[in-house]
Amino acid sequence: MKIFINLPTWLGDAVMASTALYALKDFFKKQEVEWIFYGSFVSCELFREFPNTLTIVAKKNRYFHALKLRKELGDLDLALSFRSAFSSKIILNILKAKKKFFFNKKHFEKEHQVLQYLYFVQNSLHFKTHSQNLALPFHFTRQKKTKLLGINAGAAFGSAKRWRGEYFAEVAQAFKDEYIVLLFGVQNESELCKQIENLLTKQNVKVQNLCGKTSIKELCQHIFELDLLLTNDSGSMHIAAVYKINTIAIFGPTAFEKSSPWQNKNARIIHLNLSCMPCMKRVCPLGHHQCMQDLKPHIVIKEAKKLLQQKNSIQ
Repeated sequence: MKIFINLPTWLGDAVMASTALYALKDFFKKQEVEWIFYGSFVSCELFREFPNTLTIVAKKNRYFHALKLRKELGDLDLALSFRSAFSSKIILNILKAKKKFFFNKKHFEKEHQVLQYLYFVQNSLHFKTHSQNLALPFHFTRQKKTKLLGINAGAAFGSAKRWRGEYFAEVAQAFKDEYIVLLFGVQNESELCKQIENLLTKQNVKVQNLCGKTSIKELCQHIFELDLLLTNDSGSMHIAAVYKINTIAIFGPTAFEKSSPWQNKNARIIHLNLSCMPCMKRVCPLGHHQCMQDLKPHIVIKEAKKLLQQKNSIQ
């Protein structure tokens, strides 16, 4: 049996789709399945070690590439797209599949993104699953001996989701006596990460700048090792939710009801309550970015210390 999956583009969305993907795996567990994952580089890397999987990174000329895949892949038993873009419908229609299903976020828009994806596959194939857990094909064992604070200051969606670099640095300084700081980010966020690294180095904070230096699997392993993650609404935040890592998630323009850390009791969401929130824009349409500018570091420091104290008291 051959099943084609058009994965979500963004890393965080791909993590949130993992519940649905593993539900599919369980649904077809009695059959021999060849999984074909198609999508962005980051989403394909995230599931490269999914059992019996072929991953295909989407090319720039997607339609021409789809025509090539139609010939290479041959007849498919099932094709599903976790993307609602019109282009993804064209791609699936080009392929030869007995059954095709397209995600339509309007059908589930009131639900958390994890449930949107899960209900999509359940409704398409008419089955129910008991598990709503996130899952990734990477399994790690803890090896660290020092306390680690991770910072993900970027956000691929746009600048509106980003807290200020100096704010991140100020929070990290409050924990410098106990923690080594790890900076995460993609290559085009190197300037931001370098800014934070310089600010921390001046304050004698132990810091390792891993921006643009990790594979997706290595990123997952680093996050798995953390004692605390400080992050914007990002892919790293959702990876931390998979492993139940202590997380302080800073939200501005996005709707945290739909993209919060899924079932992570060790996460705390920090946000203001402005009338313009959530605008869901890549760049602040009002030009002031108050949802992030007015969320000051002392608020985050207080919540982070409270979270860690609660965890220590339980342990």
